[in-house]
Amino acid sequence: MRRVSVVRLVLDNESEVRLKALCSLTSKLWNEVNYVRRRQFFASKGVDLKGTYKEFYEKYKALIGSATVQQILNKNGEAWKSFFEMLKAKKEGKLPPYITKVNPPGYKKKGKAREL
Repeated sequence: MRRVSVVRLVLDNESEVRLKALCSLTSKLWNEVNYVRRRQFFASKGVDLKGTYKEFYEKYKALIGSATVQQILNKNGEAWKSFFEMLKAKKEGKLPPYITKVNPPGYKKKGKAREL
């Protein structure tokens, strides 16, 4: 048996503005850390997951809270680790035939705007 709870979020204008600002900051964090890691990767320097984690954790923890920053940085790190695993599988010829291209993690955006 499963229990499902449905919650309807009703916001006043002030709460909606704050929530959108928080969403914007989290999207900005993903894009910034991803930008730095992509630059490291394409410069063939290797991606410093721990160093970039520390750098952006310190920069954003006061803005959006340490737990939120940790989760975003961990998810971005997982995306990079998955990318490296796919690259390794490609070099070893172990990729499934339906995967034709392996790309590094992308940015959070819709069109030219950040995705909230």
